[in-house]
Amino acid sequence: MIVVSIIVAIFFKLSYDNNTNKKFQNLNTISNKLKKSDYSNMQTFQEEIVILENGIEKKLLVNKITSNTHKIKLTKYELIK
Repeated sequence: MIVVSIIVAIFFKLSYDNNTNKKFQNLNTISNKLKKSDYSNMQTFQEEIVILENGIEKKLLVNKITSNTHKIKLTKYELIK
């Protein structure tokens, strides 16, 4: 009975580690694409945001890039120059 329990525990641990590793690899891939400005398979649109700087509201026009793949959602804002 103890041997069976140990084998089951090892199986679940290996399965969990493998799923975690795949999620990390997917997150790393998406993050690298965002860093390199490779927005293929991502949604990009312009948005006006309001920030508060020294008590003064400023409106900024930004590109909002979102990725929603592999159950991972990441958003990047780029200031339009």
